[in-house]
Amino acid sequence: RSGLLCVDKIEKSQEAYLLAFEHYVNHRKHNIPHFWPKLLMKVTDLRMIGACHASRFLHMKVECPTELFPPLFLEVLEDQEV
Repeated sequence: RSGLLCVDKIEKSQEAYLLAFEHYVNHRKHNIPHFWPKLLMKVTDLRMIGACHASRFLHMKVECPTELFPPLFLEVLEDQEV
């Protein structure tokens, strides 16, 4: 992601959490084959949904007047412009 500082530390931290989560998921008693890969695919799906939502949101900002936006949405857009 853009604007991150200490990328190496963040990646190491994320890797540790990912390995711990994988260990937890793989050692639970469930009857779903290939559960871990399916779960990771769902994370990718969630990222795509989030990206599509952000794209629509920015499109609405361009197309619609600011009077129609709820105040919380306007605050989110202001934070992204900084």
